Amino acid sequence: MKRINFLTSIAVISMLLVFTSCEKESFENENVALSEEVSKELLNKLIELNFNPNGVEKMKITEEDGTSKIVYLIEGDIMMTEEEIMRMNIYGGVQDKQYRTWNLINRSSITVVGDSRLLSQTARRALGYAVDNYNRLNLSFRINLRFDTRRGNGDIFVTINDNLGSGSRGQAGFPSFGRPYNLVWINQFANHRQSDQQLEHLLAHEIGHCVGLRHTDWNTRKSCGENSNEGTFGVGVVHIPGTPYAGRDNASIMNACYPNGTDGEWSYYDRVALNYLY
Repeated sequence: MKRINFLTSIAVISMLLVFTSCEKESFENENVALSEEVSKELLNKLIELNFNPNGVEKMKITEEDGTSKIVYLIEGDIMMTEEEIMRMNIYGGVQDKQYRTWNLINRSSITVVGDSRLLSQTARRALGYAVDNYNRLNLSFRINLRFDTRRGNGDIFVTINDNLGSGSRGQAGFPSFGRPYNLVWINQFANHRQSDQQLEHLLAHEIGHCVGLRHTDWNTRKSCGENSNEGTFGVGVVHIPGTPYAGRDNASIMNACYPNGTDGEWSYYDRVALNYLY
């Protein structure tokens, strides 16, 4: 059993939110909001796909090779390019259950690369715990973990971005063309101020998005103290057989937010879902 590291300052603890918001993604620190408005065409497409069009942000991010690209931050959690949004369709109609996207991965091996320059020792240890949790399930894919300053030929790069906004501790995206999403971001608060269990939970959650898992409570986000529906995100919100209806697994790693006292371990239904999919 891993031991939880408590913050030593009660004053600091009293300032922390009970719940920590879900996550986002990007690279090497440039995350610049652009002044241009989001086009009506793109907003209409998001509405067609049952995204929430409110608060969509147009942003420029810098990749590890130094190139820049424009992405759209949707519902404070998922980043996609205009091309990715415009080519999406709702396959099979809007679903009323849970909890995966239509897009899954088709690889037997995934390499996760942790940023050896920016991740704290606690975050590195937690990333190892999260990867071990996936591998212990004996899924159809195995995750290999290494640490480097760049993603290189890895599949998912885990690094730091301190401009995630909206209370998010981390961010990621969904898979496409059988490949996992290639970035996971956490912010410096999570990197330096959260325990290994909290980071284990956060990183397993974000990798879950990368391989196609949706939020367990997508229809209410009640784990965040909210009452809002994320919609289909245009990538599907498909019920996984053997799991309960949306929002009924309070222990799920894939709930939109997590309590400070998380143990970072899969719930029973998380394991059922992953073993069904992979």
